[in-house]
Amino acid sequence: MRGLAGTIALGFLLVLAAGCSQPLRTLMELGGEQDTLQSRVKSQGALFAELLRDIEDGALAAGTTRGEIISRYGLPVVERGPVLLYRYPVAFFEGPKVYLELDSAGALENIRVVERSGP
Repeated sequence: MRGLAGTIALGFLLVLAAGCSQPLRTLMELGGEQDTLQSRVKSQGALFAELLRDIEDGALAAGTTRGEIISRYGLPVVERGPVLLYRYPVAFFEGPKVYLELDSAGALENIRVVERSGP
């Protein structure tokens, strides 16, 4: 009897352990995704900081094409017609926003930086 009870208990523990492995695996995958997201936010933040520096230094000039802008600073947060909006990736209401206005040929025509301190 003891052998059968032990076998049943061992089987129950194995089934229980197997059932717990999937949630643990899911949590581990989620942790990996969080690392990837944080890395991407950091990278986009660095590109935005570079855009701000280039504007301040005059390195971003009229006539720069849409393609050159995107290759240098990444995709804009929003693109509405001829206007590209850039901001820090997680600063929805705070911090500066950069509006790059393009002409009908897709070349930079005007730069507008709007400073925001909060909602």
